[in-house]
Amino acid sequence: MRLFLVMLCVLSVSLFARPINDGNKLFKNGDYAGALEKYMKAREAEPANPLLFYNIGTCQYKLGNYDEAKKELESAVRMPDKKMAAKAAYNLANTHFRIGEKSAEGSERIAAWRESVAYLKKAIDLDNGFENAKKNVEIVQRKLKEELDKQKQNQDQNQDQNNDQKQPPLSEKAKEVLARALQLCKDGKYAEAKEMLENLIAEDETAGQLSGHVQRIDDIIEIKAGRKPKTKIDASNTDNDLEVI
Repeated sequence: MRLFLVMLCVLSVSLFARPINDGNKLFKNGDYAGALEKYMKAREAEPANPLLFYNIGTCQYKLGNYDEAKKELESAVRMPDKKMAAKAAYNLANTHFRIGEKSAEGSERIAAWRESVAYLKKAIDLDNGFENAKKNVEIVQRKLKEELDKQKQNQDQNQDQNNDQKQPPLSEKAKEVLARALQLCKDGKYAEAKEMLENLIAEDETAGQLSGHVQRIDDIIEIKAGRKPKTKIDASNTDNDLEVI
C-alpha cells in the first residue's frame, strides 16, 4: 500500500508568519527537514501554539519519524477548531497505520491499526464530509481484517498441534451448538452466535477450547465484518493531492 494523503494546514499568525510561511514553501517542495527546522524556530516564540504541533507532527510523519509524529499530533488533535482537529486526527490515524506496518509482531500491528481506525472515525465525527478519512477507514479495516485472519489461522494451527492431547473432545451438545453458531455467523448474526458460544462455555466443560471462536466473533463485530470494499481501492496517487491551505 502506498502512502496516504497527509494534509498540512497553515493559519496566518502575524507574529510567526515568516517562519511558518517559509516552512510551508519548503514542505510543498518536499524539503520536510527544512520545513521542520522553520516550524521549530516558530515554536521558540510560542511553544503552545497548536498549529505548530500539527505542522511539526506532519513533518515528522513525512520524515518517517512516527513516534515523534504521534506525540505532536496527539496534542494537535485537541485543537478547539473542529476542522483542524479532524485533520490532526486523520494524520494521527495515518501515523498509527505506519507504526503498525513497521511492527514485527502481529499483535502490535493489530493494536496500531485499531488505533488508526479509531482516529479515522474521530476525524469523520469532527468533519462528516472528510472523504479521504472515509476512504482510509475502508483501507485500514481491510488490512486489519487480513491481519486478524492471519493471526487466527496461526492460532488455530498451534491449537491443533498443542491441544489434541490436552483438551477433552467436544461433547455432542458442544458440537451441535458450535455448528449452529457457525451457521449464525454465516447469516451475519454475530452477536447471537457469540452469546450462544459464551453460554455453552459456561455450561459445558469441554467447550473451553471454543474461546478462540468467541474472540474472533468479537473482532468481526468490532470492525463490522462486511465493510470490505467490493472493488479494490486505488490509493496510489493520494500524495499528489497534497496542498497547503
